[in-house]
Amino acid sequence: MSGMSIYPQNQTDRRRHVIILGFDDVLLMDVAGPAQVFGSSNKILGWDAYRIATATEDGRDFVTDTGLSMRADTSFADVAGASDMIVPGGPGIDRRLDDLGLQRFLTRIQPETDRLISICSGSLLTASAGLLDGRKATTHWERTDLAFRKFPRVDWHLDEIFTQDGKFHCSAGVTTGIDLALALVEFDHGRRAALGVAREMVVFMQRQGGQSQYSAPLRAQSTTSKRLNDLYSRIEANPAAPWSVRKMAEIAGTTERTLHRDFKREFSQNPSRFVEERRLAIARRYLENSRKPIKEIAFLSGFVTEQRMRRSFLKLLGTLPTAYRARFGERCTQ
Repeated sequence: MSGMSIYPQNQTDRRRHVIILGFDDVLLMDVAGPAQVFGSSNKILGWDAYRIATATEDGRDFVTDTGLSMRADTSFADVAGASDMIVPGGPGIDRRLDDLGLQRFLTRIQPETDRLISICSGSLLTASAGLLDGRKATTHWERTDLAFRKFPRVDWHLDEIFTQDGKFHCSAGVTTGIDLALALVEFDHGRRAALGVAREMVVFMQRQGGQSQYSAPLRAQSTTSKRLNDLYSRIEANPAAPWSVRKMAEIAGTTERTLHRDFKREFSQNPSRFVEERRLAIARRYLENSRKPIKEIAFLSGFVTEQRMRRSFLKLLGTLPTAYRARFGERCTQ
């Protein structure tokens, strides 16, 4: 997305009307994350660039997955002139994937919008209306089986944290909805405005790489296997150790073959790839938050040599460590 705005210079003409779909058991952060990005943009820009409202089927208030109630500003029938339509996700989508009223609304509103933005599992709601057929899209990694089974006509890219296909935008998860919203602000008003919002919210401007790099450590923390959990903790505490598959199997008290099978079941990857991704995550944190030399970061994160770290960055993130730091280390002061 270019940082240049395609909109006229008159601020009134450039104002965007953002409508967020509301329903019971919507994920609170799917609503609040993008709303905060657009709301903070108004403050950073010094004028109301985004007018934000919520819409429910009957115009009644709705209850989020946390139990917190939110006000509805309008009903589906009264929605008109939306520049951006945001479709959030959450546990409530499971009861609405066959909701004909919701599908008709999305089908009606889609031609009127400049952008239809699906957050997390909200892309499944958009797909249920047939709007993502043949289009590139993503959704939360936990919804992978459902996405492929129920919506096989969608071109799912489930290892991307957000996607764009024409006016259709999708994010892979809760916080990646913030990443996507920041990218849209950058497109609308330039990088400086988006960076100002990111600084105010104390979030990274944008992250690179697939959502697998985030889902693996989350799964590691919640695995039911104590031996894998203990092994993960030791890898995280000492990533520079020579983590051969043999050594990991010894620590886990199992055979190499069984360890491979366990990692495939729990993390959908082999043990060596798991260790590489954990080292990459540690290296990224150093690049984002410190001024340590690249050589030192390679050692601390377990890659040992700069060359090995560069190869890993290119393979998994499609960028070099120096380029990654140049983009994501802008707020570092020490």
